[in-house]
Amino acid sequence: MKKHLSIFLAFAVIFSLFLSGCGTTTPNYRVDLEIWGLFDDSDVFSKAIGEYQKRNPRVREINYKKLTVDSYETDILEALATGNGPDIFLIHNTWLAKHKDKLVPVPTDNSSGNPVEILNARQIRDQFVDVVSADFVSENQIYALPLSVDSLALFYNRDLLNQAGVTRPPETWIEFDEAVKKITKIDSFGNIILSGAAMGTSSDVGPGEGKINRATDILTLLMMQAGTEMTDSKMGSAAFAEFSGAATGNEMSPGESALSYYTKFSSPYKKEYSWNSLQHNAIDSFTEGKTVMMLNYSWLIPRIQSRSPKLNLGIAKIPQNKLKDKPGISVDFANYWGLAVSKNKVAVQEDLQRAKDNKVSYATNDQRVAESWKFLRYLTLPPSFSQDLPVGATEDAVNFDPAKGYVENQKKPAARRDLIEAQKSDPLLGPFVEGNLIARSWAQPDNLAVEKIFDEMIDDVILRNESPREVLRQGQNAVNLLMRK
Repeated sequence: MKKHLSIFLAFAVIFSLFLSGCGTTTPNYRVDLEIWGLFDDSDVFSKAIGEYQKRNPRVREINYKKLTVDSYETDILEALATGNGPDIFLIHNTWLAKHKDKLVPVPTDNSSGNPVEILNARQIRDQFVDVVSADFVSENQIYALPLSVDSLALFYNRDLLNQAGVTRPPETWIEFDEAVKKITKIDSFGNIILSGAAMGTSSDVGPGEGKINRATDILTLLMMQAGTEMTDSKMGSAAFAEFSGAATGNEMSPGESALSYYTKFSSPYKKEYSWNSLQHNAIDSFTEGKTVMMLNYSWLIPRIQSRSPKLNLGIAKIPQNKLKDKPGISVDFANYWGLAVSKNKVAVQEDLQRAKDNKVSYATNDQRVAESWKFLRYLTLPPSFSQDLPVGATEDAVNFDPAKGYVENQKKPAARRDLIEAQKSDPLLGPFVEGNLIARSWAQPDNLAVEKIFDEMIDDVILRNESPREVLRQGQNAVNLLMRK
């Protein structure tokens, strides 16, 4: 009798494990997820949401809400403060330090009764370009994941470059200088008739005053390429005005050298003079055929093609300091967004009522967080990472890759390494994805405030004729004040 009882108990344990493995013992709770985004309409995610709901019965509804850029950060903060914000929302790649206390990193999933790892930091380093881990992984905890990463590239007008006798887009800043001097046309009154490149002024000026879109990003790129350390080793203070290699005190720091290089394009006393406050803003001037080269991001491509469909647009990798096939490090600058999970959310009465009507329990906050991260894992990583979802599906559904579909349909540069390979040969996106592989950013206390400080540094040099060295020191002090808040 004891022997038969032991066999029966063993069979019962094995059978229960089998049922668990088949997904038939899925915990009976429900969760509705809300996502807040900025640039994409809801139909962009409709297929991914539909396929995910087939595979995970715990997630009943996933709603996407598109907000406006101007008030986005304020709207998010106000909603999170009341506990009625989204479950998932976009954060800028510089926001982790500023908003870390409002986010929850990837947790351990306990929904099956046994702790299961959803994702780990090593997987993120292996799957995404390096800048993603630098921006969104802190103390080995993952706080956000992107569908796309954008980095700077060189936009150029092929026809005007050809007419100037420049056979190919510049690959180094030395070549860039020579091309600018060769292309730029100035009349007898000193007016710039054709600008070789949109470089030299800030982005903090009014319309028609020579505004250069993303001027502060271009300056930061030049600083990084020159070897500037934007912060100290502990990222506790800004360091972009420092120069440990100075022997006599007369040498330029890398940051000073970069600021001087950038602003020379707006100085009438320099051979590379090609820009001033009388120019239209850089994007308009480029689409009008009055500027031959500019540095910008991939999101600008559709706007240029729409405004100027006949423009023979060319895009090349960002110029570098190092000469081709010579020692040195190539650097690009990244500016992008990732999806994060909010730390707390209050269940509203309607959610509780729907759960009661369906005779299921409403998810706890821990369960909500785990389900949010499993959806983000499904949305951003290869399908092989989501094989543990509680319900089986057709082969097509199992192999569906939302991130792949996203970058293909939206024509955006990929964040994942495996997707970059396929985009390298794309004549427009190729330079951006190759830039993503070498892209960097830095830990900013407040990206908008830092942009203003960098714009003021540019203006102080070109409008107030102040010393780049002193301006850089003042800018560093201003950023340090932000870091100490």
